[in-house]
Amino acid sequence: MRTIGLHPHRVCASVRRSALLVAFALPSCAVEPTVDPSLYVASGFTDQVFQLDAASGAVVETFSLDVRRAETDEPHALERDPRGRFWYVSLAHGDPTLWKYEVGSNRLVGRVALGTAGAGRIGITPDGTRAFIPDYYRSGGALRSEVAVVRLETLDVIERLTICVAPHDAKVDPSGALVAIACSKSDEIVVLDVATLQERNRFFVAADPGDPGFPRYRPLNLVWSPAGDRLYVALQKTSEVRAFTREGALRDQVSVGAGPAQLAISRDGRMLATANRGDGSLSIVELPELAERARVPLGVAHPHGITLAPDGRRAFVTYEGDTSTPGGVVAVDVTQREVVWETVAGAFTLGIIYVP
Repeated sequence: MRTIGLHPHRVCASVRRSALLVAFALPSCAVEPTVDPSLYVASGFTDQVFQLDAASGAVVETFSLDVRRAETDEPHALERDPRGRFWYVSLAHGDPTLWKYEVGSNRLVGRVALGTAGAGRIGITPDGTRAFIPDYYRSGGALRSEVAVVRLETLDVIERLTICVAPHDAKVDPSGALVAIACSKSDEIVVLDVATLQERNRFFVAADPGDPGFPRYRPLNLVWSPAGDRLYVALQKTSEVRAFTREGALRDQVSVGAGPAQLAISRDGRMLATANRGDGSLSIVELPELAERARVPLGVAHPHGITLAPDGRRAFVTYEGDTSTPGGVVAVDVTQREVVWETVAGAFTLGIIYVP
């Protein structure tokens, strides 16, 4: 069954106005605190973030991050404070920034300029004190680009580390000791010590990587197992997920749908799901066997982001759309393996988070 969310969008005026400010403490929006589980999704081409009701797909709130009215600023990635207090969104173009909002009130706390050429996904430490935001500099050829390290309490950039070619994703392991960075155009993973910011390891995702700037595998996104003993990496060019140890040794691999973008893992570590951009599908992968058990057609153009409900029973997938269709979100019943609702939400819709 598929239902379409066609609910009116309510734009929070104080948040819209705050996009013109470099603010550190802003007044709350005149909305009721969030009670029901929500999804937040980033619309890259319309410079908006949509808040949806996770159960029905209804649009609850719409936020404008349109800093440059004549240009696309591209809200790219979203992430939630593991302690449940804040949610964050990266703005990729113009003057790339990280924006911080309160969970519940959706009050914009502040934002910080990253000083990088771009901004990809957001990796946050388990204690919620630091964020790692790679500069996904796609047009930089073989140029090594940076990862910005942000102190989240004060919204200060602690460091900008030159890491590798086109780093896209950063994920902190469950212990908070290591952060793994996916280098999308050099076929490598770089692992840093969170406390010292020193490089602990660097390894290729395959024995025959491409030249810098011309990847053969293109590791775009990654996720740690709940135990922190495995790192799962989505390889967009070869349509695979590969499992590595903390030291970088390859342990297993599985083929999934074409062009996997983001991936998500269940809390119990028994299931991995991938949003397959190339063939419009969702792959459900059983762990620890790393075996694809189902591939669900989504009926949308270019799936991109993915998150799971805490119980693992629903997957929520953003889709970018194309030149003739908008972007949005689909909810998938993982057990029944079918789409249960779909909501249009902007265009070139990318990042997504679930807020209980």
